[in-house]
Amino acid sequence: MKVPAAALVALLLVAACSPSEAHLGESDGVPTACCFSYHQRPVPRGLVASVYVTSSSCAQPGVILVTKKKKKELCADPREPWVQAHLKHFQTLKD
Repeated sequence: MKVPAAALVALLLVAACSPSEAHLGESDGVPTACCFSYHQRPVPRGLVASVYVTSSSCAQPGVILVTKKKKKELCADPREPWVQAHLKHFQTLKD
């Protein structure tokens, strides 16, 4: 019985440490997305459906890029110029 439990714990740890993926959690019952690592390469704007900034309650700042095809959520560093350009582009679409 101990082996399957250990395998499950290991699998959960691998899933939780998936690089550059957005982590959806809850804080005070409200769903939040936080980034624990950043996508390293610029994502072409044509592949991005939407963007949003992570909650201020997260340990580090982040921008979530939602892809068009699979609706995959990637974390990006808000200090990167390409990320700032994406934020600006999508903000002008809202106005």
